[in-house]
Amino acid sequence: MTYEQIETFIAIMTYGNITSAANFLHVSQSTVSTRIQLLEDELNTPLLIRHKGHRNVELTPYGQAFLPLASQWSSLWKDARNLRTLADIHTLTVASVDAINNYTFVPLFRDHIARYPNIRLHIRTHHSDEIHGLITHRTADIGFVFSRSPYPDIISRPVYRELMYLICHKDSDYSDGVKCSELEPEKEIYLHWGLDFQQWHNRYFSPERYCLVSVNTGSMIQHYLDEPGRWAVAPMSVVRAISHNTNLKYCTLAEPPAPRICYMLTNRYPTQRRREAINIFERELDEFIAGNDDICTFESWMLNTNNK
Repeated sequence: MTYEQIETFIAIMTYGNITSAANFLHVSQSTVSTRIQLLEDELNTPLLIRHKGHRNVELTPYGQAFLPLASQWSSLWKDARNLRTLADIHTLTVASVDAINNYTFVPLFRDHIARYPNIRLHIRTHHSDEIHGLITHRTADIGFVFSRSPYPDIISRPVYRELMYLICHKDSDYSDGVKCSELEPEKEIYLHWGLDFQQWHNRYFSPERYCLVSVNTGSMIQHYLDEPGRWAVAPMSVVRAISHNTNLKYCTLAEPPAPRICYMLTNRYPTQRRREAINIFERELDEFIAGNDDICTFESWMLNTNNK
């Protein structure tokens, strides 16, 4: 039994007759007939009913029983032939918070896909706490969060810093250097950007005061800045991403939150195959950060939250 015989049998069933199958396979009708005859001889049973004067053929009961087996045989044969190709394909799962996946790293992901077609990226969005667990259990290969990791099996490397800005309606009275005392808490579009941000927020705005609305993704902020006086605080990557909205503007703050430090998480003990893909992505990451004007390459002094 050969692949050509199985392929011919399936082609006849697909196209309904020997002539069409021969055209599809780019062989003669006699070759098709010979292959089917050899297959029937090996199985010691007829597979097709050939009616004189009729172009189309029918399956015998044996042929009907053999058809699903032939389909499975063909699929396994193709997988075996592609085994070398499949072995050369790497998969890399990257788990990040929403702002990174939807804003900051979109150009990085696109370039990586174009440069390394043999690495299949699986990009997942999760909360920071979930990402630490995914890296610990190796469900994800790389994680990006804005908090340090206390987990012993995780390597946490700070990779970039991002400044925070005020975003508001273009007709608002705010300008660069706006003080927190000038901002009305009741007009805030609030998003929890992490523990450092929360500490800053509690220092300048009473926890007992209510914001206008609370959201959980950066893309939602712009929908509620449709009136002068409303405001939100967000990193530059989000500011750039929603800059197409001409009704918005951004300003510096006189007392800004601490810059956001992004940490790259990896498991301390990856497999050799995953380590190669991780190293490639890490090199791409460093190149991307070095060439991006909106974020800063990490340096040790940036961990001092007093630096702006």
